[in-house]
Amino acid sequence: MPVPFSAEQVTALAPDTASVKAGRGLTNPAKWPTLGCNNEAAWGECQGSGSKPYQTQVDFTGPGFKCSCPSRKFPCKHGLGLLFMAADRPGSLKEGEPPDWVSAWLQTRRDKAEKKAAAVEAGPKAPADPEAAAKRVAKRLSRMREGGEDLERWMADQIRHGIATWPQQPRTHWQSLAARMVDHQMPGLEKEISLLGGMPYLGERWPAMALMQMGRLHTRLEALRRFESLDVPLQSDLRTVLGWAVDKEEVATAGERITDDWAVLGQDFEERERLWERRTWLQGRQSGRMALILDFSHGNRAFEIPLVPGTVIQTELLYYPSAHPLRAVLSTPPSSTTPLDRPFTAIPDVATLLRDYATALGSNPWLTQFPAVLTQVVPIHRDMGADQPGQWLLRDTQGTLLPLQPFTASRHGWELLAISGGHPLTVMGEWSGSGSLQLLACWHEEEGYCAFHETAPA
Repeated sequence: MPVPFSAEQVTALAPDTASVKAGRGLTNPAKWPTLGCNNEAAWGECQGSGSKPYQTQVDFTGPGFKCSCPSRKFPCKHGLGLLFMAADRPGSLKEGEPPDWVSAWLQTRRDKAEKKAAAVEAGPKAPADPEAAAKRVAKRLSRMREGGEDLERWMADQIRHGIATWPQQPRTHWQSLAARMVDHQMPGLEKEISLLGGMPYLGERWPAMALMQMGRLHTRLEALRRFESLDVPLQSDLRTVLGWAVDKEEVATAGERITDDWAVLGQDFEERERLWERRTWLQGRQSGRMALILDFSHGNRAFEIPLVPGTVIQTELLYYPSAHPLRAVLSTPPSSTTPLDRPFTAIPDVATLLRDYATALGSNPWLTQFPAVLTQVVPIHRDMGADQPGQWLLRDTQGTLLPLQPFTASRHGWELLAISGGHPLTVMGEWSGSGSLQLLACWHEEEGYCAFHETAPA
């Protein structure tokens, strides 16, 4: 029976490295009195410390997990162990009809999916009190504009007195300002202000970079002053970068719906103060559209719908309103999952990438990440001297060089070169206009798909 996930993809589903190790320790069939599978799911009973084995089941669609063990991690080590066995030792799982406890769970998942699809089809509910909702919006805008004036005064002071003293400033110099922006209901500016605090440590060009960052902040505050005069899509884009969440009802009302086979191209994780952010990039087979699925999880890296890089899922996406729509949500759970051989479409060279990015930025001036699928590129390592770390770049068919983001490249650059063997391959990453590509994945004719994201800390 073909399993839609490789061992590397199973590892990407784990909430932490300790779970990967524990799951790998459960791949001995002798520890499973019962093991079975069909085209839809895998199941098994794993003998634990108690007298009764834990009942573990995995729905390949999604995938979805359920286990009778008391672990709070999702998926637990038993679910991971079952998938590792299905990927590495498929002959250890006997094909057949699932037992009643598995059939009942699968049916429950189908019922929930149908109920959710029906709710989406019915459309959003009208606000109970439109007048009260308008007053809440006006109150928030007023609060945000007060914060914007505070930030403008702060930046004017920095320009007036100079920024040469920034390297000597304590962390509180930035933290207090960032906290005030959160108080003024603009949490999206907290990270941007934190970036300012780190500028003095980015080399001799840091003053120019700091001025550019303050310029970007100024454009957001200027747009906030003129919020009512902006087109609705631009209002949505501004709200996003300021941290004003768009309600699901608003997305359902104004968002575009597309049903397609979606390739899960790449994925990245970020953790701040126990809040995990997952960014997943999708590409539609028929539509050719790109989409960003942004999810959050507090505490552990456990998300409601596991999205496995290197697979194709069939589902409907609902795009957030935007002048250049990229962010979307799954309006229905995936109905199937199959392996991904290669991206459906790719950009032929660096010049085309930069041109596409410029067009997108012209539509949405606050675009922070842009998906880049480049084909026929060769990884190159450049020696920068004895006192400097080496630089990793991609060379396209025209000879144009594109730098890779140093943090990720330092971990995966040699791996990327080994996979390519010095020959062209296809890569996927995030381009932010900062001058380097954040590498997320690559495809090779013989090696297949390889993901480049960091495993969550134990």
